[in-house]
Amino acid sequence: MEPGSDQTIMFAVIGAVVGIVLGYVFGRRTAPGSQEKRELEEKLEDMLVQKRHFEERVTEHFSQSAEKLNRLTEHYRDVHQHLAAGADALCNAGASGAFTALEGPMTPAEAPAIEVDDVVMEAPRDYAPKASPEEPGVLNERFGLDAEDAPPESASTPRS
Repeated sequence: MEPGSDQTIMFAVIGAVVGIVLGYVFGRRTAPGSQEKRELEEKLEDMLVQKRHFEERVTEHFSQSAEKLNRLTEHYRDVHQHLAAGADALCNAGASGAFTALEGPMTPAEAPAIEVDDVVMEAPRDYAPKASPEEPGVLNERFGLDAEDAPPESASTPRS
């Protein structure tokens, strides 16, 4: 063998490998399904970006709503306290008791009944009727479960 023939064979092998790699890459790009695949990948990426933007907008909306609702609650408390102070200062002793202090959320039992056109309306009750006092109410976590399915008593406080 001649000394140049080894180099020629080596260049031919390298050229063949480079040609195969380039042919594979270009073949993948021009294959019938590859364009559709790229379009679907781009569409998926666009949809994911839109979803992230939507989630950010929803989070921002509810954060702003919570802030505004909290401010509204504080303003309502301020107005209520102003009216209570005015009732104490300006009304007879019996009339000023209509404004009770706003400490925290009222229970349905504490909520005043409202009478409109001879119809007495009460705040909704947070319990359901039950057959006996020992039986859990419909809203209780253990309602309708067998003893082995019921959560342990220490895990949660039953709501009757």
